[in-house]
Amino acid sequence: MIKKTSEYDMFVFREDNRDKIDQAHVQRLMESIKSRNLLELRPICVNEKMEVIDGQHRLLAAKALNIEIWYQLDKKLKAEDIVRMNISKPWTIGDYLNFYCYHEYGEYKKLRDFMKKYNLSLKVALNITMGLQHIGYFHFKQGEFKFSEEDINEQIQICWESIDYIKKMNGFSPYTTSSRFWKALLKLVRHPDFDEMKWRTNMQKMIEHFVPKARMEDYIQMFSHVYNYRNPSRISLMDD
Repeated sequence: MIKKTSEYDMFVFREDNRDKIDQAHVQRLMESIKSRNLLELRPICVNEKMEVIDGQHRLLAAKALNIEIWYQLDKKLKAEDIVRMNISKPWTIGDYLNFYCYHEYGEYKKLRDFMKKYNLSLKVALNITMGLQHIGYFHFKQGEFKFSEEDINEQIQICWESIDYIKKMNGFSPYTTSSRFWKALLKLVRHPDFDEMKWRTNMQKMIEHFVPKARMEDYIQMFSHVYNYRNPSRISLMDD
C-alpha cells in the first residue's frame, strides 16, 4: 500500500546505502519536481524499520521543497535489496565498496585498507588489483571481488617514488594521481624486461617530458619514450 506524508523524520537513512549523498542530484530532482511533481508515480521504498531502501535523493528533494513524499512499506525488504533497487541514480563504485565494507565483506575491507596504506583512489586501486576487465567490475558490484596484493608492493613503491620525483622537479603535478597516469605507469613497471635503474636514470635526464596527457595511450607513449631513450634494451608497451 502506498502512502504519503510530510513527516520526513519518520524515515531512517542506512549507513550502507550509498557512500555519500549527491547534492547536485538532489538539486536536479528539485527542479524536475517543481516543473512537474511525479513523486506519486515513484514512491520511495522502506522496510518495517522505516529505513529507506530506495529513494534517499527523492526524499531529500521533497523535504527541501516542503512537499509530501510518497512511500511504500514492504516488510520483506532486506539490505541486499538496496543494490538491486537503486536504479534511478546508479551507484558509484564507491557506493558498492561502502556497502560491502559495512556488511563485513573481508575482501572489500582488504581493498579499503590497501587504499589507505598506499594513499590510492578507488579507481587506481581497482586497476592495480584486477586490471581493466569489465567482467571484473561486474563481479565487484555483485559482491564477488577477490583481493590480490601479490607482487605489487614493490611496483607501487616504484610508482610513488617516480611520482614524488616528478613533483619535486616539476612542481605541482595533479595529473600524477589520475587513473590514466597510474595505468600507464604500472604497465611500464610490470613489463618483464623493466629495469628500474635505467628508468630512474632516464627520468633524471628527461624530467621535462613529464606533462599532462589526455589519454592513457598518450602516457604510455610518454613513458616508452623516456624509458627507451639511449637504451639498447628497448621495450614496447603497446598491445599487439
